[in-house]
Amino acid sequence: MKFLSNYQKGALYAITSGLCYSLLGYFGVTIMQAGSSVFNMLFWRFLISALFALIILIPKYKTILLSPKAILKVLISGMAFYGTSSIAFFMASVYIGTGLAMVIFFIYPAIVMIVNIVFYKAPFSKIYCVAFLIIIIGLTLLVDMQDFALDIIGVGLGIATAIFYAIYMVMSEKVEVHPILSTLMVSIGCMITCFISSLVDSSFSVPSGLNNWFNIIGIGLICTAVPILLLLQALKYIDAEKASTLSVLEPVFVLILGIILLDEKVTSTQILGTIIVLSGALMVLFHNVPKTKY
Repeated sequence: MKFLSNYQKGALYAITSGLCYSLLGYFGVTIMQAGSSVFNMLFWRFLISALFALIILIPKYKTILLSPKAILKVLISGMAFYGTSSIAFFMASVYIGTGLAMVIFFIYPAIVMIVNIVFYKAPFSKIYCVAFLIIIIGLTLLVDMQDFALDIIGVGLGIATAIFYAIYMVMSEKVEVHPILSTLMVSIGCMITCFISSLVDSSFSVPSGLNNWFNIIGIGLICTAVPILLLLQALKYIDAEKASTLSVLEPVFVLILGIILLDEKVTSTQILGTIIVLSGALMVLFHNVPKTKY
């Protein structure tokens, strides 16, 4: 991608990461419907992700394994924030459905902006606020309002998902670790969190059946290792606020994949929601674009 500027590379990585994440709900719900608990499903998800990252890492370990302190920070970040966020999201989906859980989750770009302003003295951006409000409006139109089920526990878990993921995003931007190594350590951290949770919940089990393993490998590779790697790569070129806001294209990809793979019908309201979400994302994409290629 030598013909792209660093900014364009970062935006492309962030958008592609959202595309990969768009199959997360499909794979996750399918695995849980086969009898797996949230904790058990997530353990196997992150185990597959860790193995994939390890295979890629082995040939490059001499140049990547440089800072034990930074590596430890990434591991702790994965355990405390990414893993917890993943657990909270799927638990929220059980209470309030994936639609409302998704809408609540995507308040995390605003939390990223607030954290950076409060703790890192980042400048306040009005354009991000406007784009964020536009995107939230679009997201609510994408989801079938008849499926909404308000539950205080589910809403609380959805908010927790957004908070934990936002903190993970900010920490990932601040720690200088190679994306492949970071993907491995985040996956291991999440795997530990989910394994302990599955033991406490007495729900740990080894998946059986070819179809079940197909879904586990799918969620581990397509919806975990690859998008984490792409997002971390994006953060090398663009800031966390822009990367997180561009990732809200994920529900649009979910809608498109539903049409292509599942022959789902799309309402005029969902089409309007798609246009609104795209408009908000484009506002962020073309705001303060560097003019010089390097």
